[in-house]
Amino acid sequence: MRHGVVLVPRILLLFVFVASLFAGPSCAAIIYERMTLPGDMRALVVSGEFEISDDPVAFAGEVALFKPAFITFRSVGGNVTTAMKIGRMIRALGISTLQIRSAECASACALAFVGGVRRSAEAGSIGVHQASFSDDAALDSKTAVTAVQAMTGEIIGYLTEMGVSPQLLQLSLSVESSDMRYLTSSEMANWGITTPGAVGGTDVVSTPSSTPAQVPTTSPSEDANPTSKSDDPSQAALAFVARYHDAWSLPNSQAMAFMRQAYADSVDFYGKQTSMADVLKDKETFAERWPDRAYSVRHGSETVSCIVTCRVTGTVEWFSRSVQRGKASSGIADFQVVWDPQSKKILSESSKVLKADKGLAEPSRLIAQWGEENGSCRGNSGDDPETWKACERRKAIGAKLDKIGWCYGREGEAGYQHQWHVCGQDSDRP
Repeated sequence: MRHGVVLVPRILLLFVFVASLFAGPSCAAIIYERMTLPGDMRALVVSGEFEISDDPVAFAGEVALFKPAFITFRSVGGNVTTAMKIGRMIRALGISTLQIRSAECASACALAFVGGVRRSAEAGSIGVHQASFSDDAALDSKTAVTAVQAMTGEIIGYLTEMGVSPQLLQLSLSVESSDMRYLTSSEMANWGITTPGAVGGTDVVSTPSSTPAQVPTTSPSEDANPTSKSDDPSQAALAFVARYHDAWSLPNSQAMAFMRQAYADSVDFYGKQTSMADVLKDKETFAERWPDRAYSVRHGSETVSCIVTCRVTGTVEWFSRSVQRGKASSGIADFQVVWDPQSKKILSESSKVLKADKGLAEPSRLIAQWGEENGSCRGNSGDDPETWKACERRKAIGAKLDKIGWCYGREGEAGYQHQWHVCGQDSDRP
């Protein structure tokens, strides 16, 4: 996590500096412009429209001579086949790509961009629409249909080769060639257009956090966006996700107060662009159906990667209950959240249930988590900071269990006699 403190801001400065070097519209035909950035970092700009005559070997020669840290583009598109050839050459050369909004990479250029081994892009910097034939193509309708089908197959194969979701092509086909649709950060992250990792020699955190965010031991603030003392966006993202699950474990009024501050105006919600109002309606419906909830992220399962936005993944275990309906729900799921460290809002949210427990009426999973943390808290050295962190996590899980009516031990019992049970009048409560 040490890299996240120093180097993530560096890439943000890199975006700003690259933007300052671009001026004016892109030119026709591909040309290569050499740029030297602060710290003697080199970038090669591919400018103009891709043409059938553009030679990927010439591009490779320019890379070999200049040795850039990354490739960036200033192009409104051009020939799709050539763009894919350049993209494949970029991948073969093992170079990263970086794109800024003020120097757009649109249409066929998006295909060249995804050739990067590591890819970073500002929201609104990549544009897509339907491919079209040139005015002098003179194709009859039958030949045109055949050509479109063949090209669609080639693009799908290319995107798969580059590790990008075919949803990018699906979106492109829905936009008229006379229009342009610019991609959001969440779309690029979810579809694999951008990646965590090194861009321009800058190491971006993409591994499990070695220092997970501190888990609150009391009820979290209803403010989803408290002032953070850390300048590290990865730590801020982890802390937000911890607060999110803690808040979702609170009574409905407090949980929804947090949620109303947590989301952007438009959210990629389980693969569909959804308004904040509809997201909140979905959350409120769920909360009313399952008023007693306890959600706990498994310690050590979290991963975080921050470039412009932060993507946090992890595994969460839950227990939900409705006393009125006589129903309970328990299980384990993987989750993914894309969070904007500037606005401190969720841009994308999704999860996948790994296992739903059948016929389980008690929070066995959370009790097991508590037991693991209790073992680390009681069994390790008191001088080790990790011991104290385990004790804090144990306390936080215990508080969640208490809120859904489960207690550890009864009054008058010795420690060795304590067991988890449904809370009663004689229960030992925190």
